[in-house]
Amino acid sequence: MSSPEELGALAVRLGYALDPTQVKDMAEAVAAAEPAAAALRDLPVRPETADPFRGETWLRGPVSADCPAGGTSPSRPPVTSENVLDGLGVLDLGGTEGLRESAARLRSAGPAGERVAAALAGLERVHAELNCTIRFLHERAAERAAASDDRVAPRLLEGVPFAVKDVIDVEGVPTTAASRTRADAAPAAASATVVARLEAHGAIPISKDATTEFAVGGPHPPLTGPCRNPWDRERWAGGSSTGTAAAVAAGAVPFGLGTDVGGSVRLPAAWCGLTGLKPTAGAIPRTGVVPLSWTTETVGPLARDARTVALLFALLRGPDGVDPRMPDVPLRPPADLRGLRIALPGGYLTELCDGAVRAGVAHLAEVLVDAGAEIVPGEIPSAERALPIGYEIVFTEAAALHRIDAARWGEYDPVTVKRISQGIATPASDYLRALQFRAELQDELERVFGGADLIVVPTTPATAPRLPDGTVTVDGERYPLYAAQSRATMLGNLTGAPGLALPTGFAPDGCPVSALLIAPPHGEATALRAAQLFQDRTDHHTRTAPISA
Repeated sequence: MSSPEELGALAVRLGYALDPTQVKDMAEAVAAAEPAAAALRDLPVRPETADPFRGETWLRGPVSADCPAGGTSPSRPPVTSENVLDGLGVLDLGGTEGLRESAARLRSAGPAGERVAAALAGLERVHAELNCTIRFLHERAAERAAASDDRVAPRLLEGVPFAVKDVIDVEGVPTTAASRTRADAAPAAASATVVARLEAHGAIPISKDATTEFAVGGPHPPLTGPCRNPWDRERWAGGSSTGTAAAVAAGAVPFGLGTDVGGSVRLPAAWCGLTGLKPTAGAIPRTGVVPLSWTTETVGPLARDARTVALLFALLRGPDGVDPRMPDVPLRPPADLRGLRIALPGGYLTELCDGAVRAGVAHLAEVLVDAGAEIVPGEIPSAERALPIGYEIVFTEAAALHRIDAARWGEYDPVTVKRISQGIATPASDYLRALQFRAELQDELERVFGGADLIVVPTTPATAPRLPDGTVTVDGERYPLYAAQSRATMLGNLTGAPGLALPTGFAPDGCPVSALLIAPPHGEATALRAAQLFQDRTDHHTRTAPISA
């Protein structure tokens, strides 16, 4: 079924009120996706993966005694004591004290009022160049800064300013998701869990940041226009956590919060020279986040360095009693960095990849080997199927979520409509087969992790895309953005495995390149410690972008 007439009739039966142009766009999107869907249908079903929801069991891993597999997670409200770091020293080479030192470094720049005012002034200068901010939180931030300065005993992140992607709620502030349909949204009644947890430790949100529409649209959201890259303003900062990455890379704030459905924390981190974490699915609550895809979506932090990301992960992780994704699961102990086993898959993951990006991956591996790691075999035969199948799941779930607003799709970004239109025409059998493939891909990763502690691949095949067309350049040849950008990152969203992007150098065009560390579920500690070691021996993450606060 791919003719406009057939798809238009289907849309009506499903309750979508689309105009003729949207039906035509939907037909084109479905026709473009049909080869991937046909290939998926032709895959044989293995009896052991016949249950498409078996993929959740891989994510549960070792569980705590008070929260057995399949059990209910106890509520964990925001914690105000530094005891939250106890037992999480595995995230840092310096142990728990290392995390506390990272926190002290972030808050050591004087009174909170001065820091917040300086951050807002710097962000306004950066926004004038990059278009990275949807809303400045002047009054709210000033009130909280004054309260911070009145405290006798500082909390871990007392008075530290941070940025928030505008799909994440901040109490008293509208969340627009960069959509004209939400331009007049009412203020959020409560902050998202991730914002509330950081605020409980004294951090202060100062902005709601630019994003692609609903975190799924194109680089040119109709409400705000594109967010530019601080390394080259003729390039895109990346999607969809684009404004957050630009604000952090420009030095306006030390860290920010983004979301990741197909790479939307790790891609802008790569293109802006940052360290960005997509955690294990369910490790960080999504409560208070505008939903897009309940199967693939995560919240994650962006910062310059892995130690700051480790600190943020320590503060953000754990169930909140609301997000139902999974019970509390302890971190895996990190692998010994002397003897760390690294797999470097090739094939699809490196075929369409610029030489500078490949050199950055090799540089990371060389530094880790010099520190005692070893390279071991490890391939992912089905990697090339992950991107189209992952998007089939994302777009189907997005279509279900956005059905309620179908009458307003005429106000949506046309890219948003085209992408979620694919989901309208996805048969239930295709969606369920995609979930079965998820479990099969998890099995492939499990076999690799049987002999390796980390998988290292390029985060994205090229440096930041050029505006306005969004093309990327690989070894001198231009390619469409969506043919290249998420080739590796979707592996983590589809399977739920954590991934950490970190800068590994610069290309001849002056823009950052990046590598992606993929770990087993709840193996963030190993990825973070490997990244910390690399950053202790290199300075790529310390370089200042040409456009800075």
